[in-house]
Amino acid sequence: MAELTFKSPGVSTREIDLSGPTVTGPSGVPAAVIGTAAQGRAFVPITVATFADFVAEFGDTDGTRFGPMALRQWMDHSRSGTFLRTLGVGNGKKRNTDGSVTNAGFVVGSQQVKGNGQLADNPYAGTATAQGGQGRTHFLGVIMEEKNSSAIFTDAGLNSVQPILRGIIMAPSGVNPALSASRPSSTVGSSAVGGKYKQKTDFSGNNLPLGAPTAVNRAASFTFGAGVNADAGSTVGAVNIAGGRQEFVMLLNGHTHTGEFPTVLTASFDPTAPNYFANVFNTDPQLIQKAGHYLYAHYDIYSNYAVCTGSTLMSASNDDGGGYAAMVNGTVASRKIPNMKLEDIALLVTASQARNTGTVRIPNYEGFVDRYRTAKSPTIISQQFGGGYKDLFTVHALDDGAVGNTRVKVSVENIQKSTNVNNKWGTFDLLVRDYHDTDESPVVLEKFAKCSLDPSNERFVGRVVGDYYLYYDFDKRVGSQKLVVEGAYPNMSNYIRVDTTVELERGEIPATALPIGFRGVQHLVTSGSSIFAPISEDYSAGSAQTQAGVAAANIFRNTEVTQMLVQPPIPMRRTIARGQAPKKRTAGNLYWGVQFEKGTKVAEPNNTAVFDSQLPSYGVYMPNYHQTQQAAMVGNNAGTADIDGTILDADRFNNNLFALTKIQVITKSDKADANQWAAATYKRTGVATATMDDIDGTSSSNTRLLSVSKDFGLSSARRFLKFTTVCQAGFDGLNIYDKQKFQMTSTACRREMDNTDQGLTAGPTVAAYRKALDILGERSDVSIQLLAIPGIRHESVTDYAITTVEDRFDALYIMDIEVDDNLSNVITGSTYSDPVSVTETVSAFTSRNLDSSFAAAYFPDVMIKERSTGTTVVAPPSVAVLGAFALNDSISYPWFAPAGFTRGALKDVTEAQVRLNRDNLDALYEADINPITSFPTSSEVVVFGQKTLLAAQSALDRVNVRRLLIDIRRQVRAIGDTFLFEPNREATLARFSAAVNPIMGRIQQQQGLEKFKVQIDTTTTTQADIENNTVRGKIFLVPVRSVEFISLDFVVTNAGMDI
Repeated sequence: MAELTFKSPGVSTREIDLSGPTVTGPSGVPAAVIGTAAQGRAFVPITVATFADFVAEFGDTDGTRFGPMALRQWMDHSRSGTFLRTLGVGNGKKRNTDGSVTNAGFVVGSQQVKGNGQLADNPYAGTATAQGGQGRTHFLGVIMEEKNSSAIFTDAGLNSVQPILRGIIMAPSGVNPALSASRPSSTVGSSAVGGKYKQKTDFSGNNLPLGAPTAVNRAASFTFGAGVNADAGSTVGAVNIAGGRQEFVMLLNGHTHTGEFPTVLTASFDPTAPNYFANVFNTDPQLIQKAGHYLYAHYDIYSNYAVCTGSTLMSASNDDGGGYAAMVNGTVASRKIPNMKLEDIALLVTASQARNTGTVRIPNYEGFVDRYRTAKSPTIISQQFGGGYKDLFTVHALDDGAVGNTRVKVSVENIQKSTNVNNKWGTFDLLVRDYHDTDESPVVLEKFAKCSLDPSNERFVGRVVGDYYLYYDFDKRVGSQKLVVEGAYPNMSNYIRVDTTVELERGEIPATALPIGFRGVQHLVTSGSSIFAPISEDYSAGSAQTQAGVAAANIFRNTEVTQMLVQPPIPMRRTIARGQAPKKRTAGNLYWGVQFEKGTKVAEPNNTAVFDSQLPSYGVYMPNYHQTQQAAMVGNNAGTADIDGTILDADRFNNNLFALTKIQVITKSDKADANQWAAATYKRTGVATATMDDIDGTSSSNTRLLSVSKDFGLSSARRFLKFTTVCQAGFDGLNIYDKQKFQMTSTACRREMDNTDQGLTAGPTVAAYRKALDILGERSDVSIQLLAIPGIRHESVTDYAITTVEDRFDALYIMDIEVDDNLSNVITGSTYSDPVSVTETVSAFTSRNLDSSFAAAYFPDVMIKERSTGTTVVAPPSVAVLGAFALNDSISYPWFAPAGFTRGALKDVTEAQVRLNRDNLDALYEADINPITSFPTSSEVVVFGQKTLLAAQSALDRVNVRRLLIDIRRQVRAIGDTFLFEPNREATLARFSAAVNPIMGRIQQQQGLEKFKVQIDTTTTTQADIENNTVRGKIFLVPVRSVEFISLDFVVTNAGMDI
């Protein structure tokens, strides 16, 4: 606010409103928690002031992730808490030369860990002696023909009849998915006639895989063809198009049939059908073996836009004389099937290379061996200058991992040209929206108004949104890995950061540039002459059929049909109108760009306000880390040349580059007609038609594409010039098939350490937690007073944590311990299905011979009320104990004991998982394990001990004393920092001593010390120390001990005796 200017005597007043809410930053030294979270940055310690701040960054508690639950307990009584989220980093080391990360992610079809903790074959596949080979990634497609008016394919630069990718299916080891065809894929009886096959009137022969209820299961042979050892079905399958059904049958060769997960799955390609394949197929990756498959992604195409048919690709002489028309129309009497018209037009193919391999031309679709990735948008672009679009900036999610694909989307609106002849830079608004909202009901999470592309402007988009990128650099050699900060501007957004291009930062972009679109989204690499094997033409009777084989000779006119298989175009908003002419009306709330609502009608593409559930499939990660092979997913690669017919350039692929200047409008006086926006149409090809219908349905030749120079300055057009884009390719870097590894549990740590083939200390779970500890071990990067890793009990991590706090020398580790049953087996579940043995638990713990005053162990687990879900869950003790420490510090000081009924009461805890008797309490305390228990005289559950893990009897074997020294050390060290580089003279020593004495005196008054003495003078700092630029001192102290044992003798006397 400008200062008031006085030009003559008088009194001037003004009003300054400071009554708004204040933002309070963290205060005090935080406790640090390591764990998983629903969202947020990974391997970056984030300190928050309130639990609401934590939720904004990492998401709420859900009853399954113990780290957030623990931090909630701490934040109930604290103003400072630090959380470090973990994700998959493999072995935690730099990438291999091919770009992969050892032990990261997963490989499709590999052996998985069984209940005994060891890698093994798929128990739901094959026989006891033969489980078959390892599984692969399969691409489910179907030949489709666009409806005349939709141009869904031709607008994308595809053929009007085109093999279209509809789903990505992952198979477990021992399972070979196939499609049931209208012709058997092997010689069955007299089916073979002159090397060609009769159409079957049912799915018999080897179209019914062994393993169905009528047969004994056997291992998949991964070969289609003749004989009982060949797999049923083929890579080409029949689609029943009768009555618009679009049904097909998937066969799971090698899979063990169950009522819940059958071997034969009948599904439809019609998204509106109840048995649409995305509704029928398994979508839970952790059930991949039990179900025999996992649907990783699916792409919806409604019958109003295109239908399943092979009319121009099917051969006219592909059967025993009936011909294609006879097969479709049922004109041959012997071939008529009630309610069935079959076309062999479905495809289920794998890459032509061997499993988990690739080449410079062919991607590896099985190897997801990558650490976590962060989702990002395609690059936002300006209008064309000199014949090309200018790259401006990319939006990156702040959330690491897969959650970044589906948490937010980004919209650009209110794009304004400058009217200032001296400043040609325009402005725009950047909106961060909920990913699942619709334009009908938008949920704007953040709005950055009046952004500029001028690097010198205070509203420069990089400055307004922020471009800081804080990350842990794993791609350095061990010992050099560290936290890195890149960027020039702090993050002002809670959801995104922007990465501006070098040209924009240098001011090399023309000042008239405006954000009018985005580069093509990242896309799958599937089409091309070498990626999928062509359809073989050798189908002589009895010949063995490979995976590339099908059931009839010359079934397609073009044997390279599989090599034409392509991901469908990402849905783009075609109009911003509702209704049809002559009642078409403009819907000004609709954004151009990616359309997030289902569009089921060609004539009314905005006919619903329902979120389009297929869109997340365009964002899923596919392996793109390869340095020596073709990536399976590519983007932001304008100008990349085609390879063997494969379009790699994401702009050209499906004409996915979006620009507002591709919108065709009706004009008036060569300006976009303000009354005709309902007629505006997005032209994916970027080519305008000579005429177009206006809102009344009348053809008009006054039409062209939008022009920045002519139309973007029109106030009537401004509210329609807006678009939305997505973020893609975030990846967790975890094994999605293994529940324990995916949730990064202590059980996963144990399994990795017990089995060399799971990595030992280089195993993905152990390595992740150790890397997290390495980060928190750097005192210069983060200050902490307590450390907890809730739920992680295995010594591979807990011992490492003890070493970490000992090296720091300024934090105490709150430790969860492994629990044993009566047979000395470690209990790995979240609930104790087997009886817990306190004796065996104590014995196993003491055998570890731990000796540290910087750690304290607690037992047992507790039942705790989970506030967000309203449920009661079993939680490790550290979750609740952290709350007791916070309570202690809020009502007293760190040097008081966080135990007992006053300071050790556990909020939200309803009961301990194990009821402890006096013998149990004694055994635990003698083993330096602090009990959690309740007593008949109180309903509260309390911490009833405060021992550290120090083996020798000492004042430091108590938590309150160790925390006392930690606190004193921290305060004295802060004083010492102020004396660095001061003259090393006697007067300096006196000043140092004088500064320390009040600290000690205050702690003594606060009942932390019985007595103390500070000695920092010439008796502790010798002349040799002075010559070595060193000050030495000693602090003698006697800590106050807590009362833990009370002994009272009740003496009964005779009457008349003195008492």
